[in-house]
Amino acid sequence: MAKLATLSNLSLQELNTNPTFEISNQQLENIWENIVQLSKNELVGLHFGTTMQTAALGVVGQVIQMSNTIKEALQHASSMMHLITDFYRMQVEEKAKTFTITFQKNNGFDRFPIAQNQMGDFLMAFTLYELKGLLLENPKPLKASFPTYKNSYDKEFENILKCASKYSSHYILEFRKEYLQTKIISANYETQRIFIEQINQLQNPETLSGDFSNRIFNFLLANSYLYSLSIESVARNFNISVRTLQRKLKEEGFSYLQIVEEVRKSLAIHYIKNGSSSVKEISAVLGYAEPSGFVRAFKKWTGKTPTAYRNEI
Repeated sequence: MAKLATLSNLSLQELNTNPTFEISNQQLENIWENIVQLSKNELVGLHFGTTMQTAALGVVGQVIQMSNTIKEALQHASSMMHLITDFYRMQVEEKAKTFTITFQKNNGFDRFPIAQNQMGDFLMAFTLYELKGLLLENPKPLKASFPTYKNSYDKEFENILKCASKYSSHYILEFRKEYLQTKIISANYETQRIFIEQINQLQNPETLSGDFSNRIFNFLLANSYLYSLSIESVARNFNISVRTLQRKLKEEGFSYLQIVEEVRKSLAIHYIKNGSSSVKEISAVLGYAEPSGFVRAFKKWTGKTPTAYRNEI
């Protein structure tokens, strides 16, 4: 981080301590250029988009998460795109059986080609992965188009986007139209109440005896209502590398996956006991790809299925 700041002519101290510090478009261009060079990865923006979460967008992220439907969330995102980046405007267009999300380049930023292209790649991956978080299923685009598309990157684009990609003058994602009317779980008041207001009623499990392990547990617990957090995002929050996080946990006799499992277990039992959310909703929030996986895990933890456990209570 220090090396990147130095190469980009930024003051890391001011960046960390001054809440009103602004980065110019030229500095942003320098940052992206140095990131590409240091990582030796021309698709770093695309990869970055798969790891970032809506919560990092501040008030914009909150508005998106509290929208009633996917359509409403996308409309809000479109109207507030200028708060995220000057480089693009976002448009959502409904068709007979599909809808498209298009990111069009704004004029006047040709002097910053690296930053603009990397941000475009980022927006494509970020949008797809956040739709995955808002929906109760894994959305696969029907099509994806990129101004930065190259045949040599075909496999990488397909691996991240889960569909074939092609060249286009704009960044475009196309999905089945029925996704638009899908309700967003975080917009439900009862679910919000359980996820946020009652979360501090949970106690750290006795099995986690180490100080660092408990800090990780509490962080995951406090942020679990957003999405299942990756080890990379947790490490960034603690300003350490993934390797250091793993080493510190190992010194206390734990792994990151063990703590994630403890968080899931605590939350699962709490949600089943205290709320009216369905097994499918709880399964999605806890990061399970399918409800069946959650049911198996819950039975392993308690000896009962979630439905049987709730009925007994």
